[in-house]
Amino acid sequence: MSIKAIDKASIHHITSGQVVIDLQTAVKELVENSVDAGATSIEVRFRNYGLSSIEVVDNGCGIAEDDYESIALKHHTSKLETFSDLTSVETFGFRGEALSSLCALSEQVSISTATASTTPMGTSLVLDSSGKLLKRSAVARNQGTSITLTNIFSPLAVRRKELERNIKREFAKALSLLNAYALGPCAAAPGIRLTVTNQQEKGGKSTPIRTLGLPSCRESVTALWGPKSLDNIVDVDITFEVEREKVVLKRLQNQELEPFTVQVRGLTSKFSVGCGRAGTDRQFFYVNGRPCNMNKIQKCFNEVYRSFNATQAPFIVANIMMPTHIYDVNVSPDKRTILLHSEANLISALKVAFFFSLPYVIGLTTHIRLLSRFILRHPGQPLISGRRSRDPKHLRRAYFPWRRLAKLPVIATRSSPKRTMKDHLPLLHPHPQPLLSALPAPL
Repeated sequence: MSIKAIDKASIHHITSGQVVIDLQTAVKELVENSVDAGATSIEVRFRNYGLSSIEVVDNGCGIAEDDYESIALKHHTSKLETFSDLTSVETFGFRGEALSSLCALSEQVSISTATASTTPMGTSLVLDSSGKLLKRSAVARNQGTSITLTNIFSPLAVRRKELERNIKREFAKALSLLNAYALGPCAAAPGIRLTVTNQQEKGGKSTPIRTLGLPSCRESVTALWGPKSLDNIVDVDITFEVEREKVVLKRLQNQELEPFTVQVRGLTSKFSVGCGRAGTDRQFFYVNGRPCNMNKIQKCFNEVYRSFNATQAPFIVANIMMPTHIYDVNVSPDKRTILLHSEANLISALKVAFFFSLPYVIGLTTHIRLLSRFILRHPGQPLISGRRSRDPKHLRRAYFPWRRLAKLPVIATRSSPKRTMKDHLPLLHPHPQPLLSALPAPL
């Protein structure tokens, strides 16, 4: 057979199935649109766990009348204009694919919207499978937008059948992702009230998620899992510098070559036995507020935590803030996979900074006791695993009471009856003397 071009309708359906792959992706795209619209209240309504319909209602800025015709067309967006804008994009959506893909994958997509200048008069829009406007009519509504998806994945028989067979599992995945948004974007200033409801065909209405809209991660944790979930939770606030890798330096050439600063803020479990969790089901990671999958970063946190609590995993909410040009979010269709520049150096510096911040997290006395116990139980083993850096400059901002520890006696053992912590410094880092001169004096 000769090579021929695929018709536009088939291309649209093929690519749409790659952008929206499951129930949680569909919900994520609609919630992100509401966050980008500046909403302070978002309600996600499932009917029959999302099989019958999914509706997302917000009080954002609404859709201007000039954008009605192009709101769901492929690659139509207000977030960026050129490819170079990707290095500075701060919104959740930017490709203009989500709503168009949802039109191709749903039986019907309807929108109700009103802006500040048109409320209480709004407009109802009905879109076809290609994203074009079929019908519009006037409705009464407050400022904001409501988007309803009916019978999602009905054009794809196999995917629809799979969704019906595993609907409760897919619904649980969607709730887990919405928890991430409740703890991240919805807990950032000025705060977004997030409500998730599910109306079953035969049964009552349930509300699995309801937050208060306060700009506080702790308040969101309380709203999701109750006040007792904060009993063993402490704050994390780390700032450190990351050296750029040589490969990155060669590629940047005449661009900025200085180390970049990274901040990590959030919550974590106390570093004590019994304060963690049996699994890693409550670990949430963000890059500049964007929920994402970061397996290597997650492994880094877990390794440090298990140095003190080997039988449990921590609860983690970690927002990693860095310059936008340091990472690439345009990797996967769902934008949850992020590539980091100088990733190896970043993880190494994060591991060291996270460990050295423990005096602030668990208290200086507890940190000294745990550190002593670790050295005695693992003689000759480096405290920070992974590749060691020959340059200790990235440690200068990290506080660690070296001088105070050097004066404290260690519990006597048969192998080292009279050694002090100062004798064990070479076990902690291959270059302890530069650290002694670089780090500030203890408090």
